[in-house]
Amino acid sequence: MKIVLPGGSGQVGTLLARSFAAEGHEIVVLSRHVSRAPWRVVGWDAAAVGDWARELDGADVVINLAGRNVNCRYTPANRRAIMDSRVDSTRAVGVAIGQAQNPPRVWLQASTATIYAHRFDAPNDEATGILGGTEPTVPETWRFSIGVARAWERALDEAARAALRDDDGPRPRRDLRHAARSGAAWPRRDGGGRTAVRLLDP
Repeated sequence: MKIVLPGGSGQVGTLLARSFAAEGHEIVVLSRHVSRAPWRVVGWDAAAVGDWARELDGADVVINLAGRNVNCRYTPANRRAIMDSRVDSTRAVGVAIGQAQNPPRVWLQASTATIYAHRFDAPNDEATGILGGTEPTVPETWRFSIGVARAWERALDEAARAALRDDDGPRPRRDLRHAARSGAAWPRRDGGGRTAVRLLDP
């Protein structure tokens, strides 16, 4: 398969690229800083559709991992970068998929468990989890992080509605919000053209 990893030059992306490449898949990493790697690295700005969008046309899978590292001081500039890098890249990937003549069958989008409330009474999960940000004692920095998570997933929903049109052929699925909160995931297509998601052990 051809697997495209926007924002795939970080720790998670490198681990996924190495694993996929070892299985013989074609790997393309989209990065703001093009460097030497065992796979192709194509430049992008993570904000707008450009020449990099050609890599998505004919790809089997797109796994968008783009987002500024949150291991930093939450200065105003860093907060803007944390938010914009996630929202803008998600929108750009969605537009590129929507414009592709032969779009990927699977779009996996990184997300975050930070969207959930901090609690001790029960675990949070997709079915019964409580979204955070409204607790009276939540620290302001946590409220910011939850706001980022909400904006990120809102951008995904908006982008997916545009990209998953069905007027001119099959469009990709987007499953990673269910998978990413449990760990990394990758799709595998069987002989009938169907797609499944395999979770990688953390």
